[in-house]
Amino acid sequence: MTQQTSSSNESESSKAARGYIKLSGPDSSKFLQGQVTCDMDSLSPSNSIEGAHCTPKGRMVFLFTAHCDEDGSIILETHPSIIDSALASLKKYGVFFKTEITDISDSYSNSQPSLSDLERLRAGKAEVVSETVEMFIPQMLNLDALGYISFKKGCYTGQEIIARAHYRGAVKRRMHHLALSTEIVPSPGDEIKNSDDKSIGNIASAVRVDDAKVEILAVLNDKYSDANEMQIGDQALTAVTHLPLPYEIPTSP
Repeated sequence: MTQQTSSSNESESSKAARGYIKLSGPDSSKFLQGQVTCDMDSLSPSNSIEGAHCTPKGRMVFLFTAHCDEDGSIILETHPSIIDSALASLKKYGVFFKTEITDISDSYSNSQPSLSDLERLRAGKAEVVSETVEMFIPQMLNLDALGYISFKKGCYTGQEIIARAHYRGAVKRRMHHLALSTEIVPSPGDEIKNSDDKSIGNIASAVRVDDAKVEILAVLNDKYSDANEMQIGDQALTAVTHLPLPYEIPTSP
């Protein structure tokens, strides 16, 4: 549980820190095509793409935005807290391909503007961070609505679980945008309970807006997604306001 002591919004308005992983070598794109949710064939020097890398059970290890650099290598921009997990997961599968996977976070300079934490949250884009590695499948963070998943490409790690959730309507938890009247900023992964003390979901992202307001992205069980009071972590029961997302949450087929 993290409590902010400053009333300043400086951290929300400034650039969010990012981590960078470089894949170089002739098999890099082919390797990633068999590992990630997006179609790597659509990546080009003029077109970045967003995706997720998952476990065989479809649980997300990290999210990324992929770019090409001037040498033709692939740069994956991700949250800095999961760099070690991301490297370990990629290298586990990369030993059979001609690709070199390295952390270049300390040396890479990205000229593209980054969203602040609050901008990212209000865009309905949660991050996978160290506390939430392997907690969610992609659809729980609405990645199908955000274009992070290709359902037309071939097989990739976790594809069977992700496709089954899509085609069989098995996604029972979705991410929602909420506001809390509180000074305390919840931590990613914190459990959410309703007024009956029933576990109904987890925090994906949370950002302080001002001294008395926090906005969150919460993954909630569909049965309880309209709850108007929630207990988050060890906080007291708090009234919540449901806010719109800038996209439609897909419905079951």
